[in-house]
Amino acid sequence: MPQNTDRPLPSRRDEYAEATRLAVVDAARELFGSNGHARTRVEEIARRARVSPSTVYAQCGGKQGLLETLMDTWTTGTTIQQIIDSCHTAKTGRAKLSVLADGYLAVYRESGDIARIVSEAAATSPSAESCLRTADTRHRDALAQIVASIRSTGALSDELSDDDVVKAIHYHFRHQQLALTIEEFRWSEVHARDTIRQWVERAILRD
Repeated sequence: MPQNTDRPLPSRRDEYAEATRLAVVDAARELFGSNGHARTRVEEIARRARVSPSTVYAQCGGKQGLLETLMDTWTTGTTIQQIIDSCHTAKTGRAKLSVLADGYLAVYRESGDIARIVSEAAATSPSAESCLRTADTRHRDALAQIVASIRSTGALSDELSDDDVVKAIHYHFRHQQLALTIEEFRWSEVHARDTIRQWVERAILRD
């Protein structure tokens, strides 16, 4: 007989604990977004999530733990791995950059508020600054995989190292640049994506 490899179902207590944790994270995301990380109190998060302040600390590590959880959502969600996998599948350098550009826009739509929260918090909080450095490191590590894939097609300029290319893409496509073009320049999301992609192509691809 085949072995039963199904994982045990979570207990009701585990399900309740996870639902509570998600409610606290959602409350923190909303309040950090509207009031700022520094100006949001744990008591406000607890009240919005309908839990006690002690639960916010015990389950989520207080405001710093919540900021790190949100940063994890931004930088390690399933969308990130899907972008990497899709870039590897694309056949040409330009096709890979097109996939990457689509991916940046998807992350902007899903987690742009989190990127803003973490970036603004980093300006006044050393712990939040460390959180932002972790996000940047993860960003560049993911880009290094994608750049290696682009390099394998022979499309990259011989004058640029892989690290040069990572920095060029990071500079042009990071959240702050997309936010600038979409939110301040009032470009459409598609126009911003396509224009920045073209800038990157001119910067890193062979003539």
